[in-house]
Amino acid sequence: MAGEVVGARPSREQVSERLATGPGYVVLPALVTPDLVDAALRRLNLEILRSGLSAEQIEQWKYSTFWPSLRWEDEIVALRRPMEEVVPAGPGELWGDPQLLLRFPDESTDWPLRPHIDDLPEWAGTRSYEMIFGVALSRAHAVDGCLTVWCGSHRGQEGARDLVELDPGDVVVLHPGVGHSSTLNTGGSIRYAVYFRLLGAPA
Repeated sequence: MAGEVVGARPSREQVSERLATGPGYVVLPALVTPDLVDAALRRLNLEILRSGLSAEQIEQWKYSTFWPSLRWEDEIVALRRPMEEVVPAGPGELWGDPQLLLRFPDESTDWPLRPHIDDLPEWAGTRSYEMIFGVALSRAHAVDGCLTVWCGSHRGQEGARDLVELDPGDVVVLHPGVGHSSTLNTGGSIRYAVYFRLLGAPA
């Protein structure tokens, strides 16, 4: 785990200030409790048991969301509550659809890293993202294809590239303008994560 790590629960203002002036991300360790992590993992794995998961679905969903119909299940939405305690939504703000991400082990051994920033949904209108939250449901270390952040890119700077290693229950908060990407999963486990995005009030 590199870069900005916050041990105690900060205020929304502190998180916003760190995102703006720091590398573009903040890590909140163990923000989501193990019971919430386990409940979400169980729900996702039960879906594999009940419905299966084909190679075609994995390819289709790996850059969008797995199981779009599950995004508002109670076990998924519950993951957001600890984040709402740190960053309560302000007047006119709202949460976008959760994104369910599974990163399977990659067969490739080389992959060019290209940063991106997250696109707004079509319905956003004049809204913009305030913050992006990624919840690790499983270990997300370098071998698992963890998040890479292009530090300072949200300010037009060319800084270091940080590998953001997380453990289950850790939350990474991203500035919406910071470049980021996942990396190759060269390990033997599936990396599970759920992303939540807070949208600002209409301009």
